[in-house]
Amino acid sequence: MKDRQRRVRSDSLANRERILRTAARLFGERGVDVPLDEIAAAAGVGSATLHRHFKGRVELVHSALNAEADRLTARASELLSDNRPEQALPTWLLELIQFSMSFRGLALLLAAHDADTTLETRHQALTDACQRLLASAQADGYINATIEVGDVLKLANGIAVAAAGSADVARRLLDVLTMGLRVQPRGDCTFSRRE
Repeated sequence: MKDRQRRVRSDSLANRERILRTAARLFGERGVDVPLDEIAAAAGVGSATLHRHFKGRVELVHSALNAEADRLTARASELLSDNRPEQALPTWLLELIQFSMSFRGLALLLAAHDADTTLETRHQALTDACQRLLASAQADGYINATIEVGDVLKLANGIAVAAAGSADVARRLLDVLTMGLRVQPRGDCTFSRRE
């Protein structure tokens, strides 16, 4: 009996994870208004199974956003353990930008329903992850010590908006941002102010 309960619980968790992964992929490809029946079919589960795990579209979207934020937080720790701070921050920022670009229609969905109740927690987790990567690059002397995490995240968000869904544009703009964050040798200034 206990083995059967464990198997049912394990199957249930596997179904939930499969639904979340599929939803995140389809949201990224087509926006957050993908029909829930299509998500269920693509995940290999029935519509009833999807609705047993998620009360509706907004809950599914919130859960997918939270799962991706958790992945990005874990990814920051993974990148930090590689001991290459000069590469860790830009790599993570590109993944964050791609995540930000992937949920087309999110603002409209949330405006039409209850506010995003998980936004503050998700934002804090991503800010903390970015802060750890930034501090590591600053301690290594790679990034200017005066740069603040909030500014980096605002610029990353601006890139996500400006790239308009293009991964190539996002990479190019991130390269420009990364060059601007670096510590410059004294006297090596790209722009000089006219006196």
